[in-house]
Amino acid sequence: MSWRMFSLPVLFVFFLGTVPGAKAAPAVINDPLPVFYTIHEVIPFSAQGRFFDPQKLLEVVAGQIQTSLNLLQFDLNNQPFPEPRDPYDRKTHFGSWVRDPRDKTCYTTRAKVLIRDSVNGVVIFRPSNHCVVANGQWNEPYSGQPHTDASQMQIDHLVPLKDAYMKGAANWDWLHRCLYANYLGNPFHLVSADGPLNVQKGDRTPADWMPPNRVIACAYLANWLQVKLIWGLVISPREAQGIQSLARQAGCNPSQFMIRATFPTEQRSVIAQNIGLCAHVPVGGGDYNPGEEP
Repeated sequence: MSWRMFSLPVLFVFFLGTVPGAKAAPAVINDPLPVFYTIHEVIPFSAQGRFFDPQKLLEVVAGQIQTSLNLLQFDLNNQPFPEPRDPYDRKTHFGSWVRDPRDKTCYTTRAKVLIRDSVNGVVIFRPSNHCVVANGQWNEPYSGQPHTDASQMQIDHLVPLKDAYMKGAANWDWLHRCLYANYLGNPFHLVSADGPLNVQKGDRTPADWMPPNRVIACAYLANWLQVKLIWGLVISPREAQGIQSLARQAGCNPSQFMIRATFPTEQRSVIAQNIGLCAHVPVGGGDYNPGEEP
């Protein structure tokens, strides 16, 4: 699992405040949005349309004169963020793991992430089902401990599906939500994680849950913000305050929150190129391998 960051100097500004429950997972709380934040971009996400047509990439990149973005530079939107019309339901709104019909393999997204994150990409498949990963060597990031049994691993959506739904994805169509649930366009969107820790995390933002392995705290926060930026998801006041405070408490280097200004545009081009991933899957569906985690 890669937790690499881009490095450039930046002025580092924090919101002040405490982070209740950061050390131990509390009961799930409401994350209200009387106002909301977005990460500042040269070309705001809302001005770009949902996701770029790949052919527009070079034109847009050429217009981004600024060379870097500060993930901790938030724009305040001083109005309530509308609640979704329909209550969140994972299966209905995001479906489950899918197979990419273009790659001619039987691997679902879960299997691909486990293969990707295992040391040297080496895994062992179940004798009875060569589509399902049984064992590997994972340097599990949330606990900081090695894992070898795939049944003890879950695939974590770094920004959970429910949080994404409540903060923007409710307005997407099925193809975009299903792709979000199965996105492999970068190494941090989906994480091979310790199962119990992933269950403990649930739908919580960093304000209410952080990995026990504090070595990755800064990378976890930066990657969380990159997902929010790429997909145009909004940030609640509690979430923003918690992230800023946690970054300060962890002594994060400001450079860890700097990315290339073109990175979100490039990622949106990848999204546009892969928007048909779930075209073969009915709304709320997925591809199932017997014995594989749903």
